[in-house]
Amino acid sequence: MRITVEAFVQDDRTRAAVDAVSDDVRMRRSRVNVHGGGLAEAPAVLARTESPDLLILESDKHSDGMMDELDAVADYVAPESSVIVIGIDDSIALYRQLVGMGVADYLVGPPSEEDLLDAVLRVGSSEADQALAPVVAVMGVRGGVGSSTLACNLAYKLGRDISGEVVLVDLDISSGTAAINLNLSPRQSAADILGQPDMLDSAAFERYMQRYDDHLVLLGSTAQLDIAFRPPSDVLEALLNVLRRQYDVVVLDLPRQWSVWVRDLLLDASAVVLVAYPDLSNLRDVQKMTTFLTEKRKMSLPTCVVLNKVGMAQKAELAAKDFEDVLGRAPTASVPFEPVPFGQALNNGEPVLKKSSSKTFVRSIDQLAESLHLDLKPGTRASRKARKGLLAQLLSGGGKDGKKKKRGA
Repeated sequence: MRITVEAFVQDDRTRAAVDAVSDDVRMRRSRVNVHGGGLAEAPAVLARTESPDLLILESDKHSDGMMDELDAVADYVAPESSVIVIGIDDSIALYRQLVGMGVADYLVGPPSEEDLLDAVLRVGSSEADQALAPVVAVMGVRGGVGSSTLACNLAYKLGRDISGEVVLVDLDISSGTAAINLNLSPRQSAADILGQPDMLDSAAFERYMQRYDDHLVLLGSTAQLDIAFRPPSDVLEALLNVLRRQYDVVVLDLPRQWSVWVRDLLLDASAVVLVAYPDLSNLRDVQKMTTFLTEKRKMSLPTCVVLNKVGMAQKAELAAKDFEDVLGRAPTASVPFEPVPFGQALNNGEPVLKKSSSKTFVRSIDQLAESLHLDLKPGTRASRKARKGLLAQLLSGGGKDGKKKKRGA
């Protein structure tokens, strides 16, 4: 979210709540200024500045006095600015009166951090932003743990679960394997798209995508060794927003590197999946990453830990309980080491889930998908595309069977 916020607070507890909102990862691209003096101080400050995207106004007066203060500030608020009012009266009538005046929300003060954040995110997001598809970021805490295979199968499962379209984006530009896993041969990658930002709003964007089936689309990697992939954050954000408008879920297969752009994708994702092998070095790295992400992303955004290739070297491995003791919670799922079905799937260029006889693997992916807590709207984009295609067919004179009708028939 990128908005400007001016908050005029009366109570120290409200100031603390605003500070907590400002620190939330979802607000890190926004600018939040906090002023004392409450609603009464707002006219003097707003007279010297541009009206922000969002105003938070707190008053310690009862309804009549608060209305007088709102009248005084009205001349300095642009029509496109949203307003959240915090007051002392717990009154449905007052709430309805304020909403009728155009106030976006009314909270009884001092509000909790959670209530204020919820209001700011809801009011500060446009309808278009709220309709964007969720993003799942999948990353291995160390190389070779099988995160790409897991990302591929997760994307495959989600598409079928919602009867919609999921896009799998391979952002390991130099050595990504998502295309190999699906037996596809991408000619261009995300690096090529990001090098031509004008492509993000054109129909030519579709040429970069490769379809595996009705539910899974790939933006693959071409394994280019001569590219230094350092995408600007605003261009990368624009690419993701295009994908989030076009598809029902976006699954990111991230490279194992701790760069600014990878960190930002992890922080912004609706859910994060960290894949680890059950040994000591993986435990150390997953502890560092979960600590960082939990602190920055807050508890409302899930970070899932998946142990992969469990049983590959039994005597040298740590148990899931060891991870639970260190992380403070059990791993979301444990995927067994099963070289035969995984090898066959790779050779066939298809997800393991497509023909897997492993009930354990199927159960692990089911557990992971449920733990993501995604707000999914089944098939909305797929059905919209179908309606659009049918409408175009009918307008061109074709029937439902695709055959053009004769005039006068």
